[in-house]
Parts: sequence; C-alpha cells; structure tokens
Amino acid sequence: MKQHLYIYYIANLNKIDNDCYFNGLKICRGEDFAVPLHLSITVVGNTITEKVNTEMLILIMTMITNRIQHINSLLPLEGKSSDIDSKILPCARLLHARTLVIVLVSAIMLTACERHTPAWKQMDIAESLMNIKPDSALAVLDGIPASDVKGKETLARYALLKSMALDKNCIDTTTFDILQPAIDYYIEYGSPDEQLRTYYYQGRVYQNQGDNDLAMQSFMRGKEFCQEASDTLAMANLMVAQATILYSTYKIDDYIKNNLDAAKLYKAINRPDYEISCLANILDGSILNNDRTLADSIMSIAQERVKQNSELGMVIAPYALSYALKFGNKEDIVDILHYYEHMQNLSDETKLDIVEAYCKIGDSSNANRFMDSIDSTSKVRTSLKYLAIQSDILELQGDIAGALTAYRQFSTTIDSIHMNIFSRDLLFAQERHEMEKVNLMEKQRVDKIIWLSLCIVFVLLIIIGYVYYRYRLGKAKSLLDTQEKQRLQLEQENLKRENENLELRSRQVELERHNLQQANEKLELERHNAVLEKQAAQLECERQSLAAENLRLKIVQLENESESLKEVLEKQKDLAKPIEDAIKIRIEMLNGLLASRITDNDSYAEPYGTWKDQIIQDKDEFMNTTRLAFKASHPKFIEYLEQHGLSESEINYVCLYAIGLRGKEVGEYMQLKRHYHISSDVRKKLDIDEHQTNIGIYIRKLMKQL
Repeated sequence: MKQHLYIYYIANLNKIDNDCYFNGLKICRGEDFAVPLHLSITVVGNTITEKVNTEMLILIMTMITNRIQHINSLLPLEGKSSDIDSKILPCARLLHARTLVIVLVSAIMLTACERHTPAWKQMDIAESLMNIKPDSALAVLDGIPASDVKGKETLARYALLKSMALDKNCIDTTTFDILQPAIDYYIEYGSPDEQLRTYYYQGRVYQNQGDNDLAMQSFMRGKEFCQEASDTLAMANLMVAQATILYSTYKIDDYIKNNLDAAKLYKAINRPDYEISCLANILDGSILNNDRTLADSIMSIAQERVKQNSELGMVIAPYALSYALKFGNKEDIVDILHYYEHMQNLSDETKLDIVEAYCKIGDSSNANRFMDSIDSTSKVRTSLKYLAIQSDILELQGDIAGALTAYRQFSTTIDSIHMNIFSRDLLFAQERHEMEKVNLMEKQRVDKIIWLSLCIVFVLLIIIGYVYYRYRLGKAKSLLDTQEKQRLQLEQENLKRENENLELRSRQVELERHNLQQANEKLELERHNAVLEKQAAQLECERQSLAAENLRLKIVQLENESESLKEVLEKQKDLAKPIEDAIKIRIEMLNGLLASRITDNDSYAEPYGTWKDQIIQDKDEFMNTTRLAFKASHPKFIEYLEQHGLSESEINYVCLYAIGLRGKEVGEYMQLKRHYHISSDVRKKLDIDEHQTNIGIYIRKLMKQL
C-alpha cells in the first residue's frame, strides 16, 4: 500500500507543490521547500521496508523523469521579467536539489530491496545445490511459500530453477505450467545465461511432448547465446539435447560435432561423467559413419578416462563390442563375447549387440539364446536393429521364409520412420534457421546503413541550410540597410503625390464604374435578344422539319393503304358488294388526297373534303366501312378480335385505333360518354394491362403481327 502512495505522490507533485513554486513568486522563499522535501524523503524511506519489483521501479523512474521535464518546461514560461527571474532561480535550484535527492534515494532503495527478500535467499541456496544435490534443491524450492514469490522477475527465477530441479531429478514435464513465467520474462529481459537456460528447458519440455520440431527451434535459439553466456554446463547440455534430435534424423556428422563440443565443455568444468557419455555418443556416430580414424581417437581418449576412473568403464564398454563388430576381426569379437559370457544383469541393448556379434561369427544357437533372453515387453523388440538381426538369425537357421518375413517387417518399419522424418520440417530446421538468421542480419545491416545514410544526409542538409541561411541573412541585412534609407526618402515624395492623385482617382473610378454598369446592362440586353432570336429560329426550323416529316409519313401511309386496298380488290373477286364499294370509295379518296399532297394542288382534295364532311356527319357509316375495309385487307386481325368476343361496335372502336387515331382523338370523334367503359371492356377481352400498355400501340402492333 505504501508503494502505491509513493507512486501517487510522485505522479501528483505538480498538484501538491505548484502553488508553492509558482503562485506568487514575489514572496517565494527557501523555507517553502522544506516540508515537500521532508515528505518526499520520508515516503521513500518508508518504502524500503516493502518489496518493490522491477516493474514498479520502471514505473516510478518514468514518472520522475516526466516530472523533471514538466518543471523544465514551466521555468522559462513563468519568468517574464528580470524582477521575477531573480526570484525563480533560487527556487529552481532548490527544486532540482529536491528532485535529485528523490531520484537518488529511489534508485538505491528500489534496486537494493528486490534482491534481499527471503524468497531470493532460498532460491540462492537452491541454485548452489542444483548440480551437487538436485533433490535437496527441489526440496528447498518446494518449501518456498507461494505468497513470497511476487513480481515477474522473482516468479521467472523460481520457475526456471524449479524446471532445472525437476529435470536434474529425472522428472519429465510435458506442460509449460511451471516454466511459462520464465519464458514470458527472461526471453525479453533476461541475461544471456537466463535466456540460454530458458530456451534449453523449453526445448526439453517440447522433447518430452514428442515435438522434436519445436524442440530443435528452441535449442537453435538458445545456441545463439552461447557466445555471450557463461553457464558452460547449460551450453553443453543444450548441445547434447540437440544432438539427440540430430541422431533421430540421421544427421550423424552434426550429431558427432555437437557431442565433440559438449565433451570439451564438460572437460573444462571437470565433469568426466558427462564427458564419457559424449565420447560414447561420438564413438557410436563414428562407427555408423565408418570413420575408423575418429573411432580410434575416441577409444584412446575414453581408455585414458577409464584409467583415471574405473567406474566410467561401464559407459564405454557396450560400444567396444560395436567397435569390434565394425572394425575388428573374428578373434576380437570372440574375446569380447567371452568377457560378456561371465557377466550378469546385462541390459537388453547389450544383449542385442551380443546377438549381432554371434550372427557375424555364424553362431546361430547362441545368437538365438540371447535373442530369447530379451524381455518380451522391452522397447528393444520394436527397434530396427532387433528386426534386422532377427532376419539374419532366421537366415542362419535356414528359415528363408521366416527371414524374408522379418526383412519385410524391417523394411516396412524403416520406410515408416523415413516417411515420418521427411514429412516434417525437422530435417531442414538447421538450414532454415541459418537462412532466417542470415536474412535477419542482412536486413538489420541494410536498415542500419539506410538510417545512417539518412542521418548523415539530414545533418548535411541542416549544416548546408544553416550556412546558406547565415549567408543570405548577412546579405539581406546589408541590402535592407541601404534600401531602408532609400525607402524613407521615396515614401515622403510618394506621400505627397498620392494625396494629390487620390481625389482624381476616386472620381475616375466612380465614372468608370458608372460607364461599366451601363455597358454591362446594354451587353446583357443584347445577349438576351440574341438568345431569344436564336431560340425562335430554332423553333421555326424544328416546326418546319416536323411538318415536312409528318407530310412524308402521311404520304407514305396513304400510298401503303391505297396499294393495300387495290391489292385486296385484285385478289378477292368475290367480295361482298358493300365491302367492294367501301374499298373503292376509300381508294378514290386516298388517291385524291395523295395527289393534292404530291402536287400541292387543293383541287384534287375536294372529293376528300366532301367525304370527310360526310364521315363527320355519319359516324356509324364511317366506322362500319372502316371495319369492312380492314376485314378485306386484314382478315386475320378481324378474326382475332371476333374470337376474343368483341362485338361489332367494339371492333369498330378498335379499328379507329388501327387507322392511327389516339385515345383522346377517338373519344372526341365518337362523342360518347361510354368511351371509357368501351375501352375497359376491350382491354379485359384482349387481356391488355390496365395501366402499363397503350391500347393504340397494342392494336397497331397486333395488326402487323397478324
């Protein structure tokens, strides 16, 4: 709680002390700073007894920096006169003194108290016991109360030490419940040793999960810190763990190299037990690579280590038989087999090597005896080596079919393993990591060059700009001095002239404005008249054009109708007398009207005028003759109307639309109040939409189609 009070006080210094510092500066005295300074030191001293983590330190230091910047921005703004400046400076000195005291005390207190808590002392003890007595280290860590493990750094250290203790006690973990706080903190804020250890134990968890891909990525990232780290044991352990994965992907050369590097590190820290294990791995790899030179060198080194400590012989002894099988003769193999014959409690892996040795010297009975002695539940029975040797034993015994079956099983198993290896990214993890690392370094190098170039260019631009500015400033200053004198003289002379010309200009402007207004009005009137004349001319042209077009269309229509009626008279000789008379009268009237339109002689249209007057007087006769004419010229059209149930009067009504009249014209000609009802009845019988289709257009289109 006191920590939070201290943070609140630091963040609100300007709210507490501004009145004292800058309100009424004329009465500001040194004594005014005594109480705030004493309060600051008291609060800081009280927090020493509390536990402050690193995050709290960063937060407090950031707020102190902001406070100093705030004070520096206020000082030049408040001092607006020499009288006030003389009073601000003493206050500012005391203010900076107080700020420096707070910063100094806070930094010392916050960096010191973090590392002296009981939890840290217990973790120091556990770390000292880690490599000597890992079980005691685990017990010490388990004894630390969870309430004492506070703060991200403390929690991260506890998580890393707990993971190390579990690993050294051969307790495999498959989850990140314990290690996760270390991963969250150390990967970003840890030292090279802490980052190395974190990545190593992260990889170990992935290995326990069976995810070698992610484990290899963690080991490769951890290996990048080996140059800076000082934890030799962690580096060696990481290389051995990485070598285990390399062995599973048949990268024997890399497997040997990692074990060689690890053996050197173990030797440097005087851990012969770990060194002999690496030597055994190197011997195994050299045997697989058929590298006798390396195998002989490793054997000689291993023999020296065994002479120094006979207990290490148990580690290297199983590989002596593999060495003899690969590079020795039959006598060497027999000697080693006699040595193993008198040994008890052999491991299943050693028994399998003995079986292979007996197979090589052709002793199938002893080979089969040791093969049967392998535990039926052992993992050795599912290994590739077991399947390969089983095929050899069956072949020695003469069981060719059994040997073929065993070999097929071996081939299927090894193909499955190979498919599993090649289907994952693990095989190329090292190359991919190296490529990513090179690309990242190249990108960083390019970015560095770009930023450096930009900075250089920016600095050069500033220097050039400043030099040019100073040059122009000096030149401009000299010119301004000369021009200033000339300007003053000219201003006096121009002032008199301007006073004389001002009145004359005002009169001229007024006159010009009046004339301009009249000219604009006249111009606007002329423009308006020109537009009207142009519009009138355009309308006249359009009217004449429409009249000529209407005349042409009417002439074409009259010609078409006259020709159609003549064609009906010529083809249909058996027409009824009324229909024939109606057609002849219509042809005669059409010919007269056509002649008057063509020759522009009204005398030809006199019979048409008489006929038109007769039509107007006798409407029923005209509509009947029109229907009869359409019946002769368009029989299918009339039949279509009759099939849809139209009466004779309704057909007469439809024929008015057929000759080209519009709805309004039909109504005016018929002079019937029922005109709208007749139209509705016709629409219903012909299934014409009430609102969307024009009846005149529909009738004329129907007539053309039929």
